Amino acid sequence: MILSYLDIKNPKETLKKIIIFFYIYMIVEGMLRKWFLPFLNKEIYFLKDFFLIFIYLYAYKYNFLLKKKISKFLIFLIITSLIFGSIGYSFNKLDILSFILGSRSYWLFAPLFLIIIHVFSFEDVKKFVRINLYFIFPYYILVILQSHFPADKFINSGYNSIVQTPDRPSAYFTYITQNTYYFLFLLSCFYSHSLTQTFINKKKFIFLIILNFLLMGVMILLKSRACYVFGGAIIIYSLYITLIIRQELNLKIKKLLIVLIITPVSFGINSSLFEDQYVKSVERINTDEWEKTALIANSPSIDLVIPNINLFNSNTQEIKALKIDLRDFCSRNSSVCRVINELYYITSIKNTSKFGEGIGAGTSIVTYIKKDKTFILGEAENHRILGELGYLYGNMFILLKFLIVIYLNLIFLFTNRVRNKLFYFPLLIFVSVSFLIGPITYTTSFISFICWFALGLLISSFNKHDNKSY
Repeated sequence: MILSYLDIKNPKETLKKIIIFFYIYMIVEGMLRKWFLPFLNKEIYFLKDFFLIFIYLYAYKYNFLLKKKISKFLIFLIITSLIFGSIGYSFNKLDILSFILGSRSYWLFAPLFLIIIHVFSFEDVKKFVRINLYFIFPYYILVILQSHFPADKFINSGYNSIVQTPDRPSAYFTYITQNTYYFLFLLSCFYSHSLTQTFINKKKFIFLIILNFLLMGVMILLKSRACYVFGGAIIIYSLYITLIIRQELNLKIKKLLIVLIITPVSFGINSSLFEDQYVKSVERINTDEWEKTALIANSPSIDLVIPNINLFNSNTQEIKALKIDLRDFCSRNSSVCRVINELYYITSIKNTSKFGEGIGAGTSIVTYIKKDKTFILGEAENHRILGELGYLYGNMFILLKFLIVIYLNLIFLFTNRVRNKLFYFPLLIFVSVSFLIGPITYTTSFISFICWFALGLLISSFNKHDNKSY
């Protein structure tokens, strides 16, 4: 057995290195499928499974997988999902394959987060975040080149030869949404690192300014609405925590300069440098097909009744009906409406059966093999999950995701259980977005991986640390 050869004196450190290697591999995988081995794109897609099986077996061998109480909860959730998710299938040969692939899409990366919380310390997370900052430089160069060169050039090619146009660079990956989550993760790493510095000299300050400038440039070139909306949320949370945390005044001023001054200035300079790209990204803000959302189809308008109180005569109270036309609102704010539609998944319940169509039935890989696109795919995850697992269990599954996010935010905001809040807050926003609306069960791509990976980094903050608190 290979595992017997890895029975070394410090298996925890070995496991950390393997996990970091796998993180890098998940970026390299997209490059292999896009540019270097496109004729093996299907085989490469499943190659990660063998790496993960090895990691899971190695972690299990040294008791780095099931030791914590949360491990038992995850196992219970997985088993329950598999049981309810199997009911919708009739289990002919095609359904058996669909069930296996659907289960894989839901849970392939989940055990990875358990391993991280067993073996990663706060210092490990800090080191990993710092390493990621250097990944920003080649990332920025690649996105610029993809934006500059036409679609038929090698740098914009993909494994199916029709990935994306230079108008929306996909960087290392085979489609844009992966790129969006990678950018948001790097942005989280930047603010986690920069806002937890205990000392910022001139050299370090210039380095942070350069990184900020590069990230703002990437944001504009990607032309992703999610990058603007959720990137803005990361920045606002970072500002809030910086203001309330007690720090030496000079240090706090430098950090506030990064968020309040340098970030908007960097964005403004990049918008001038890439003016055409910036204009296109602005044009994309409200271009969603809002008419097709379940929210609009089931709720054409909402009537709200609010009291209009006459402050000068307490005996007089006039009630007026304020009517808000949801269709009109969504026509002018379609990106916001898309987020609301995803969170307000209740509109899809009446079109869902009790037990659903089967786990993963609406995922990209299952719809590909069954040639059946019954579900809204990709960016309507909660509606799809409801259709797959049924309203009986699907509601519980989605609500559990929401409760996890609420619980994590309450822990960070109102308790002292997490000592290093300033560092972890950007990651908290990233994880919150990922679990509320991110397609973490849609495909076994970099998206699902980075969501579970980031959750592991975040939950590791609950471990007892002897390091300084931020």
